[in-house]
Amino acid sequence: MTGEGERHDERALAAGLRSAAPWARREFFVAAHDAVYAYACRLTRDADLRRDWTHDCLLRLAAEVAEGRFVYRRPGSFWAWFRIRAPFLVLDSLRARRRLESREITAQTDAEDAPDPPSGDDPRLDLERLEILHAVNACLEGLTNPDQRRILAMLLFEEMPYEEIAAAVGRPLNTVRTDIRRGRVALRSCLVRRLELER
Repeated sequence: MTGEGERHDERALAAGLRSAAPWARREFFVAAHDAVYAYACRLTRDADLRRDWTHDCLLRLAAEVAEGRFVYRRPGSFWAWFRIRAPFLVLDSLRARRRLESREITAQTDAEDAPDPPSGDDPRLDLERLEILHAVNACLEGLTNPDQRRILAMLLFEEMPYEEIAAAVGRPLNTVRTDIRRGRVALRSCLVRRLELER
């Protein structure tokens, strides 16, 4: 049984979320709430939307861990994954809202002149940064070589030095350097295509 004031280490927390344990969900929501809310604050000044997006994001993150979409590898890997994944999910909420607003505007055009798109909250720099992060994550997941994908994730998201990566994957340092170099070329090529298509 878990005591109400007890806090678990990262590995135990990830394992608890994987098994959908209620204590793990509560502990994760408390620990992660402020960071997710901060992401939401960058994208809207509407307090209700901030709360909704934060709640939805936390539920989706917990569900993804329970579905096995996160695998614990080393200390720090869970929160590194969280820092990358959470902004994407909040950004998805913003995009969904904008799609809804766009449909509502389109529906009005038959009856009256279309109003200007809602300008409201448009923190463009933060949105652009999140979209780039989203593109990086999508390109990384699209790499066909699983070793390159894993090694680049350690380098980019966990900020591990080459030597630690080599030790973690059990491969020679020169091989890791080669994988990183080739993976970066593939990642760069994907980003160029993806960002051009999205413009």
